[in-house]
Amino acid sequence: MNMSKINQLKRKLYFLLKKIEIECRSFNAQINPSPIFVLGNQKSGTSVIAALLATATGLTVSIDLSKEWLNKRKGYILVKEGQWSFSQLIDRNRLDFSRDIVKEANLTLFFDELVQYFPKSQFVFIVRDPRTNIRSLLNRIGIPGNLKSLKNWPDKPYIPLGWEKVINGSWLGLDGDNYISMLAQRWNLMTDVYLKNKDHMVLIRYEDFIKDKIGEISKAAICLKLNPQHDISSKINVQYQQKGNSKIDAKSFFGNANLLKIETICKHNMDVLGYCQQREDL
Repeated sequence: MNMSKINQLKRKLYFLLKKIEIECRSFNAQINPSPIFVLGNQKSGTSVIAALLATATGLTVSIDLSKEWLNKRKGYILVKEGQWSFSQLIDRNRLDFSRDIVKEANLTLFFDELVQYFPKSQFVFIVRDPRTNIRSLLNRIGIPGNLKSLKNWPDKPYIPLGWEKVINGSWLGLDGDNYISMLAQRWNLMTDVYLKNKDHMVLIRYEDFIKDKIGEISKAAICLKLNPQHDISSKINVQYQQKGNSKIDAKSFFGNANLLKIETICKHNMDVLGYCQQREDL
């Protein structure tokens, strides 16, 4: 048996054992009636901010819904298609919903349902400049930003269903003319959730967090009426997700045409959220 097949078997065994572990731990889990939700687009800093907020305040945290991660995030699609109710999604993931803080970017797409199911919950929204956000997202999947289309790209890697649905937003009613337009529209869709509900959300700009991680976490905790009593200085540089390549500037990464698509599509929300069109620092 060659090494490739051995690694495949190891991977399958890992996921099987993980599923069994989650099922066992879920058996007696009780859904928290009022968790704090950390929302925002994928690769905008939601994981690290949720983790540090939990550490600073001594609360428990879920970083993504485990069952959806293990099942290629099909549950979100099934809810959108009407094949599942939102309550089914919650109950299926009751272990993760039993915690004090729940971070899951895909739940941003179900904000109204969250408010209805968890009327006493508080919400944190993380936003990041769409140009660096989309660059980091594409870095994560291994796709360059300067292609006209992914359809005829001979080097297209295998993209898991969960990430495929991030890139192709047609299931959300998005209709971009290429993958960059789709991702720009997705950024708008996510930030629209905040802009329509900003009176009920605590906003953290990723760029402000990077400049003062401890300060931004403390500020968010106080806004949520929590006590940031624990020292997080030793954890602020822990990598919770695969790091994107920030060494290449946005213009070089996207090329003029695709970068202009992002700036044109996202212009209104960028302006409202304080992101200027200058590219020098990107």
